[in-house]
Amino acid sequence: MSARGVRHPVVVAWCCRLYGLMLRMYPASLRCEYRHEMLLTFRNAAEDAINDGSVSSVARFAMHTATDWLQTLLLEREEEAAWSVLGLGSSEGVPPGCLDSSTVSVSLMLATLGMVLLVAGWCEWLHLRAVILAYHRAV
Repeated sequence: MSARGVRHPVVVAWCCRLYGLMLRMYPASLRCEYRHEMLLTFRNAAEDAINDGSVSSVARFAMHTATDWLQTLLLEREEEAAWSVLGLGSSEGVPPGCLDSSTVSVSLMLATLGMVLLVAGWCEWLHLRAVILAYHRAV
């Protein structure tokens, strides 16, 4: 960070929150080991891009972050563990019957998908209602 401070601290804070949510989809072992350092590096890079003031530097930063995130999701794999319908773990180092944390990312993805579908359905409903009302007003 430069000596003059951050030009838009609220924007940086929201970007960091979003990146923190993105990190939740990373494998647990990677998150546990590197999460803090990744957040610090992201915050510093976001501050630099935003302080630069040009749209192109912010766009490059966003594209770099998105491609890095997608590459990590595709290339870094969690160790395959025995799957349990009840979400109970049987992996090495975890006592039998303990909750399996590897199911959390799947739950997050399904919850995100549900929210996206809910919002899309709501928008479509509003659109159809507007079309119907416009038709009835015209008649």
